[in-house]
Amino acid sequence: MSEYQCYEFLALDRRLTAQEMADLRSISTRAEITPTRFWNEYQWGDLKADPAKLLARYFDMHLYFANWGTRRLMFRLPATAVDLDALRAYAPGGPVTLTTTGEHAVLDLWSETEEPEDDWFEAGHLGASLTPLRAELLRGDLRVAYLAWLAVQAGEVGSYTCEPPVPRGLGTGSAPLTALAEFLRLDQDLLAAAAEAGAEDSDEADHFRAWVKRLPAHERDQWLLRAADRPDLPVGSELLGEFRRAHPPVTGGPRRTVARLLARAEELDERRRAAAERAAQAAPRPPPRGASGLPGSRGGEKRRGGSSSS
Repeated sequence: MSEYQCYEFLALDRRLTAQEMADLRSISTRAEITPTRFWNEYQWGDLKADPAKLLARYFDMHLYFANWGTRRLMFRLPATAVDLDALRAYAPGGPVTLTTTGEHAVLDLWSETEEPEDDWFEAGHLGASLTPLRAELLRGDLRVAYLAWLAVQAGEVGSYTCEPPVPRGLGTGSAPLTALAEFLRLDQDLLAAAAEAGAEDSDEADHFRAWVKRLPAHERDQWLLRAADRPDLPVGSELLGEFRRAHPPVTGGPRRTVARLLARAEELDERRRAAAERAAQAAPRPPPRGASGLPGSRGGEKRRGGSSSS
């Protein structure tokens, strides 16, 4: 199998300047470069730059894929717009890290496997499906971070590390969260086991509106002036992030260990397999050939000619 690598960088909060695009062109003459995107693929060779440094200087999101089993997803976030202490609880290091670079925080997610993959990735399409996850992080949605933590801990069989707080709505993930789970190779039974302790967020919109109404008048004025001064900013998302930071998730019981989560995932897998077997056994079977006048059946044969007498 030939080697294949794909690098994608996205600028979401602002457009690249002409000078910045020229600087990026000096790194790669073949890359597709626009004011919002840098994309290139390699069948041989490598990117002549450090992806982390490119992200820190120019971009807000980075996606990397190599067909020998490496996947990487990075988000650059304004440090003042996220709860760094809350995010750190989900970033134990190694494949999931949280670092700060100046005014930004970078959430770095890795997934590795020893099995090469040749046809899983569709170049140029995965970035679009994962981009909304950054906005979810800025809104204070910690499901992205929890999924990353869960994917990392899944390999530590027998670990007694306790899980971080389970975010609201873990069992009702969005399409981008589903794409992230696939990207991180997260076992679906393990995700289902984790979601059993997550509270639903069906009433969050009502609580959010009530919280906004209770804000002091001068704070509401500040938010309105911010929206008026910068109409391009997602002020509603920032306000929702403030609400969620003021109301952290509350789990329905004690924190579970990784070993307990893995055991529950195995139990769910066994139940699912048993249900599939019962369904297969209960499914109606087609009648045997020859029972209903089908070709070759005795009951449906017509005699050729009459009976002969001697």
